Amino acid sequence: AIACTGIENIDEAITLLEQNNWDLVLFCLNLLICISFSEYGGDTLHGPAYGPTSHSTAASSTPSSSSAFRHVVPSRQIVERQPRMLDFRVEYRDRNVDVVLEDSSTVGDIKHILENELQIPASKMLLKGWKTGDVDDSTVLKTLHLPKNNSLYVLTPDLPPPSSSHSGYGDCHPVYFIGSLEAAFQEAFYGKARDRKLLAIYLHHDESVLTNVFCSQMLCAESIVSYLSQNFITWAWDMTKEANRARFLTMCTRHFGSVVAQTIRTQKTDQFPLFLIIMGKRSSNEVLNVIQGNTTVDELMMRLMAAMEIFSAQQQEDIKDEDEREARENVKREQDEAYRISLEADRAKREAQEREMAEQFRLEQIRKEQEEEREAIRLSLEQSLPPEPKEESTESVSKLRIRTPSGEFFERRFLASSKLQVVFDFVASKGYPWEEYKLLGTFPRRDVTQLDPNKSLLEVKLYPQETLFLEAKE
Repeated sequence: AIACTGIENIDEAITLLEQNNWDLVLFCLNLLICISFSEYGGDTLHGPAYGPTSHSTAASSTPSSSSAFRHVVPSRQIVERQPRMLDFRVEYRDRNVDVVLEDSSTVGDIKHILENELQIPASKMLLKGWKTGDVDDSTVLKTLHLPKNNSLYVLTPDLPPPSSSHSGYGDCHPVYFIGSLEAAFQEAFYGKARDRKLLAIYLHHDESVLTNVFCSQMLCAESIVSYLSQNFITWAWDMTKEANRARFLTMCTRHFGSVVAQTIRTQKTDQFPLFLIIMGKRSSNEVLNVIQGNTTVDELMMRLMAAMEIFSAQQQEDIKDEDEREARENVKREQDEAYRISLEADRAKREAQEREMAEQFRLEQIRKEQEEEREAIRLSLEQSLPPEPKEESTESVSKLRIRTPSGEFFERRFLASSKLQVVFDFVASKGYPWEEYKLLGTFPRRDVTQLDPNKSLLEVKLYPQETLFLEAKE
């Protein structure tokens, strides 16, 4: 701090550097601004100015070669000392408590906050997880030089576990995964990135002198059990029998490689039990740690937490990659769905057009058939008509003049003795069947198609001549 700031008082140097976030450029700018104000008679800045105690002394003194700054007059402080806040995440059994304190607080202050949160006497707590030496309740946090964010855990060895009705060290223990090692891999590594966990493999050996101590003290410690249950899939294997040992080494070689298998193979009986911490990766499974049985609760917890730090960093990358991949897949699914809907719409439109064309074709065919049928009937009627009598015929002749709906006229002579049906057939042969058209007389106005078609023209008074007109039936 002295070398960086040129200030001989180490507390003042550290204070100023902390207030500038240990940014020497920012520190220099603040100090130079103060120098400029002091030299040119301007108002001094609010905050500490570091240097000799008077301007005259500064002016007459030769600057020290070890200082990177000129001496200035300390009229007011450049930066006021602000308390540094520390964040703690404290684990106890299945609970997490967040504590925020100034670095001037003590370890005992943390315990008093936890006492209110956890309803546990502070005197019964062992606060573990410190990365720097042993601490006690009177230790000031500032002296530990802690980072801003810290993880601790609480042990309560003098308090009974939540369920203490059973004897032995089975009262509080990890929940072991029931199934094959491959199934444990599947459970721990192959779900969604947010749901993945580390895999802890416990290798047991009945003949090791450490086994009983490890099981009763490590695997039954509340903090260890809670931490494992929250962050790990725990799987166990008994290495006591040689056949079991050989089988596990085969599995180990297949899943972790020969180096890890050889490491476990060379472990002596009195080094068991072993704890293998495994992290699943994209291409392979990585063994982060091999923990031997001769450890302590604190050391085991620290190694588990260290593994979690590595895993958490990898997990965040995996979550980011997975989110990006899912976003891409969602976009692709939306595009595919939009394309599918477009194809469906095109297909439906095409099918509708095809149906419409088919219907038009069907109607056209019906129309053609009807026209052909009508034409056949017309021709048949035309051919069946009796010959038109000549004007000089000696028989009585009726001359009929018929007006069509379009305004055209056609004329024909009929024998007066001819039946009215002959007139209807003549009109139909011209394309006006009496089923569709009415034949009307003028004076008097009457509907001729209502008369008896078997009567003669003479009988229905269409003699010697008459003008009729056709009108479509409604």
